[in-house]
Amino acid sequence: MMVSRSTILITGALGCIGRATVNWLLDNCDAGLVLFSRSLRDEDVAAAFPGNHGGRLIVERGDVTDPARIVSLFRDHTITHVVHLAGLQTPDCNAHRDLGLQVNLAGTQHLIEAIKSLPDPRTVLAFVYASSVAVYGPRDNYAEDKITPESLVDPVNVYGIWKYASELIAKLFHADTGIPTICIRPATLFGPGRDLGQTAAPTTALKSVAIGVPYTIPFDSRLDYQYAPDVGAAFGMCALQPPPGFHVFNLPSVTLAMSEVVDSMRRGATEVGVFDRFHVAIGEESVPFIYDLGFQSFLDLFPNIQQTPLDDAVRKSIEVFIHQAERGVLRAGDLS
Repeated sequence: MMVSRSTILITGALGCIGRATVNWLLDNCDAGLVLFSRSLRDEDVAAAFPGNHGGRLIVERGDVTDPARIVSLFRDHTITHVVHLAGLQTPDCNAHRDLGLQVNLAGTQHLIEAIKSLPDPRTVLAFVYASSVAVYGPRDNYAEDKITPESLVDPVNVYGIWKYASELIAKLFHADTGIPTICIRPATLFGPGRDLGQTAAPTTALKSVAIGVPYTIPFDSRLDYQYAPDVGAAFGMCALQPPPGFHVFNLPSVTLAMSEVVDSMRRGATEVGVFDRFHVAIGEESVPFIYDLGFQSFLDLFPNIQQTPLDDAVRKSIEVFIHQAERGVLRAGDLS
């Protein structure tokens, strides 16, 4: 798929979804990519996106909590698409609630107001926002077999509350501007780039296999899993091919018990030839996030979306982490 030259703003560009989205866009379009983050360094960008990209990567440092800085992005660049990924994860939101409010909710509002202040907001062709399945309540609160975007919203923490509030702001933004607007609710991401958040432990376990140190996944919960590069592909495709209107989507996922995930890790370690490094155990804690997600409405609009089988995704992740360990980028101390 190729599209004519556009300029796509990606906030939170060095986060897990951000890296995956940027890599997918580099491979699937010729757009200029404005990478926006509060902690962007040129060496970090070069490490995350190696190679010569013909000047397509534009690095802009700043914080979504600064409305004037957001406005300057649209003044300095002719931005045609926005993928809004910047946000604090659950642990940081719980520990620093005012900061979480400013980043996760006010930051979304600042971005929307900057677009609305343009002489013609419709020069922005798509607004894609990273919400979360944290907007749902505990699985026991739902009688249905599949949890769809139409199911009850009942956040279990402030992170989920602010994500849902941002969805509502995005809905009003669409009503005000007519700009195609998509809110995506990712579930438990795993694979390269995942290092933060309450459900990062399965990815930490994959890293532990790569470097051969014991690791206990602290929780034994059933969850819906999504391979990070597949999620990046979904965000990229939504930006490039936005359906008209306002939409909220769950993404394709696979529902698994933790024992099934660890079994896949064991198979991956064997296939890669590092079974002797496999020392993964499962703890007894639980996390309150939803599972049994329904995502047919997304597949109806994007039937060709990338979906990597679990065992392939696990094997590829272990291979990436082994390579990182060999280069000294991944060390045992990083697992804490």
